[in-house]
Amino acid sequence: MQSKTDIDEPVTLIKSYTVPAVEAEYFIDVYRENARIMSTQPGFLRSRLHRALVLEVRFVHIAAWSSGTALDRATANPEWLASLRRMFDDPGLHITSEPAGYRIVVELHPS
Repeated sequence: MQSKTDIDEPVTLIKSYTVPAVEAEYFIDVYRENARIMSTQPGFLRSRLHRALVLEVRFVHIAAWSSGTALDRATANPEWLASLRRMFDDPGLHITSEPAGYRIVVELHPS
């Protein structure tokens, strides 16, 4: 399978979410189930959900994948797609999201 991004090397998926403050804890619970499904897919390396330290509640999800091809296969998984639909169709959540795939172009380490 050819990667949609034409990348068959490690990639990082970054998604930002904006969530009303009163829905933040519920969002975390719903998101945890969606992420659990993705974590079982081949090529998955790690995932973290970050919460902003500001009044408007924003989350950033960062996940590492062994390749763009592995990410493409995982995002085609019917169980994950159904979970994603449930999350965005949930009447108790009013979220927006902007996902994108990235590859590292500069990396720094302590010297």
